Amino acid sequence: LTWPAPGSGSVNETELFLHATFPPGFLWGTGSSAFQTEGAWDQEGKGPSIWDNFTRSRAGSAGPTADTASASYQRWKEDVAALKLLGVHYYSFSLSWPRLFPDGDAPGTPNPAGVAHYSRLIDHLRREGIEPVVTLYHWDLPLALQEQYGGWLNDTLVDVFDRYAAFCFRTYGERVRYWVTIHNPYLVAWHGYRTGLHAPGETESPAAAFAVAHNLIKAHAKAWHTYDRWFRARQRGRVSIALGTHWMEPLRGQASQANVDRCQESLEAVLGWFAEPIHGTGTYPASLRQSRSGLLPELTDAEKQQIRGTADFFALSFGPNNLRLGRILSRFGQQVSLDLRRLLNWIRLEYDDPAVFVAENGWFSDAAVGTEDTVAIYLMKKFINQVLQAIIHDGVRVIGYTAWSLVDGFEWNYGYGVRRGLFYVDFGEPSRSRLPKTSAFFYKQVISNHGFPDGDKSLEVRGQFPCGFHWGVSDSTLQV
Repeated sequence: LTWPAPGSGSVNETELFLHATFPPGFLWGTGSSAFQTEGAWDQEGKGPSIWDNFTRSRAGSAGPTADTASASYQRWKEDVAALKLLGVHYYSFSLSWPRLFPDGDAPGTPNPAGVAHYSRLIDHLRREGIEPVVTLYHWDLPLALQEQYGGWLNDTLVDVFDRYAAFCFRTYGERVRYWVTIHNPYLVAWHGYRTGLHAPGETESPAAAFAVAHNLIKAHAKAWHTYDRWFRARQRGRVSIALGTHWMEPLRGQASQANVDRCQESLEAVLGWFAEPIHGTGTYPASLRQSRSGLLPELTDAEKQQIRGTADFFALSFGPNNLRLGRILSRFGQQVSLDLRRLLNWIRLEYDDPAVFVAENGWFSDAAVGTEDTVAIYLMKKFINQVLQAIIHDGVRVIGYTAWSLVDGFEWNYGYGVRRGLFYVDFGEPSRSRLPKTSAFFYKQVISNHGFPDGDKSLEVRGQFPCGFHWGVSDSTLQV
C-alpha cells in the first residue's frame, strides 16, 4: 500500500482536507541552524568552519557569506520572543562546533564565550516554557578538522565527534531532553564529498561519499552509546539522528511493478542508506549493496551490533534541499512528489512503526517576498494536514512537527536568494530586526487550535476572484 493506485488504499483517501485535531501531547515547534542564522563568524573566540571557508573560496569576496546572517548570536532574545509569539512547545537549534571548540577537538580548551552563549539560550528557553531540542552537528565542521584530518573522510573523526558530543551532554544535558546528533547526513556525504555543492566542496569518487557516510553513521552510533552509558540514567533524555529524503512515486498511469521497484530503490538509496543500518537490519539496503558493489564499505558484525537501534525516535527532514535532489532521479516513469503522508507511511512500514519526529519541514519563498508569504502558508497547511492524515487515517506515530525555519537566514547554496523563515529579516538593514510573516500568524493559529478543528472556518478563505482575473494553463517544452 506504499504506492497504491488512486482510491485503492488508505493513503489515497478521497477527501482533500481533514478537519481534526492532533493527539494530546503532540509537540509543535520550529527550528534553525547555527551557521544559517548566528553570524558573528569570527567573534568572541569562534573558529572558522568549513562553510565559512567554502563560501569564500567558492564565490570570492563578492559572493554571499553568513558572516552576519540573521545576527542571532547577538539577537537571540528576539528569537525567543518570536518563539513566544508563535506559542511553540520547543525550539530546535544547533550548536556551532567551532564556536565551542575553535580547534575542533574536545580535549582542547572549550571557548568560554561560546559555552556561556548556549547556556544562556537554553536557560532562557526553559524559563519561557520552551523545550530546547539541540543538534550537535548541522554541517559546520571546524575547519581545523578538515585541514588536519581531511574531514569526515577520516575515521578519526568518529572519536573526535564522540568527545565533542560527550562534552555537550555533560555541559547541557541536565537541561536538554531531546538531542539530534547529525542533521541530514546524506547531504553532508553526497554533496560535501561527491558533487562539491556543499562544504567542504570535495569532488571525490562515489567511494569517498560512501566512506564519509560510513563514518557519519559510526560517529552517530558512538555518541548514542556514550549518552546511553554515561548520561541517560541521570538526564533521562532521548537521542536520534535527523535523516533527510525526497519522496518518489510512479508517474500517473505508469505504476508498473518495475517503476514501483525503482521508486523503492530511490528511497533506499537516500533515506535507507542511513535508516536501514540504524532503524532497520543494521546493514545497508540490499539494493544499494548490489548497485554500489565495490564502492560501499562493508559493515562488520561488530559495527552492525554497534549501530543497530541507536535512535530513540525517527527524526525526519523533508524540505526543498531534499526534494531538489530528486530531479536527477525523476526518470523512467517516476516523479518527485511533495506527499509527506506517503513518506510517513513508508517509514512506518519499513521500520516497524517507530515514533516519528518531523525535525524539519517547510518550503521557501523568493527573496523578493516580504511578510505576505501566501504560498508558504498554502504549503505549510498542506504538509501539516498530511501529517494529521497520517496519524488519524494511517496510524503513524508522529510525536512532533518542526516548521522550518524560525527566521530568514543564509540558505546554503541559495545564499540569500530564497527565504524560509516565519519571521522576515531585512539583510540590508544593520539591525536585522524580525517581522512576523503571515505564515507566522497562520502557524500560531494552528498551534492554538492544535490542528484543524471540525467546523472551524477561521483557517479557510472563501470568496470569489475579482472581475478581470485571468485563468490559464501552461506547460514547458521539456515536459511535453
